[in-house]
Amino acid sequence: MSTNKLRLATVEKLIQRIAVAEKSQQRDIRIGIDEARDLTTELAMLTANLSTTIADIHSLLKQINQNANEVDVKFDGGSF
Repeated sequence: MSTNKLRLATVEKLIQRIAVAEKSQQRDIRIGIDEARDLTTELAMLTANLSTTIADIHSLLKQINQNANEVDVKFDGGSF
């Protein structure tokens, strides 16, 4: 699975702005087109990363299930 960390600075900034708006009981917030474009890009990257992660998890679960259904039997001739 991929371990590289996504940088979601615009998403984090928006979350902070929302938290501040809630604390100050603002009714709305506004974002400019540049921030909206950056948000769109970051959310698209996040979605792609999640899709890859889900595919990796699915593959691992399939492999685990396959290994759980296999039985390895070994016979030892023993000694008399």
